[in-house]
Amino acid sequence: MLRMIDRVSRFTGTVAGWAYFAIALMLCYEVIMRYVFIAPTIWAEELSRMFLVWATFGGAAILVHRRQHIVITLVTDHLPPRLRQAQEVFALLFVAALALFIVIYGGGIAGDSLTRGRTTGSMLDLPAWWAQASLPACFALLALQALVEALRVALNGPDDTPRAPLEH
Repeated sequence: MLRMIDRVSRFTGTVAGWAYFAIALMLCYEVIMRYVFIAPTIWAEELSRMFLVWATFGGAAILVHRRQHIVITLVTDHLPPRLRQAQEVFALLFVAALALFIVIYGGGIAGDSLTRGRTTGSMLDLPAWWAQASLPACFALLALQALVEALRVALNGPDDTPRAPLEH
């Protein structure tokens, strides 16, 4: 079960990386169309924004798994190993709790937009819930990954070695 969550996090991290690549292509295309051919698109900006939302939240779980998220270690580097272990478990449980809070309330927002038929109000007029659904979906995975990492730290102690970006 733990490895399955790791695999899902790695998969969504890979998809997020490709989404950033697609964003770059879409925005380059938009710039060329707008400033070279004076023919701006109606889709590039909004789709790139949609991809950005999903990629940003979708990549969060793999960062927790790889321990590549932002960490301030001014105090924690000087803690004894057992206290540092407790601090890491607490921090990961806090991330999981916050993520679950976002799942509950973010899911309600997306569900409300779906029920009411809200749209973005732009030229594409995409359903608003498409972007809003990223909160419950991605933060649910983040919560699961944070719980997995908290369990790993609780059982194995704090991890001092940085993980390779392409760890499998």
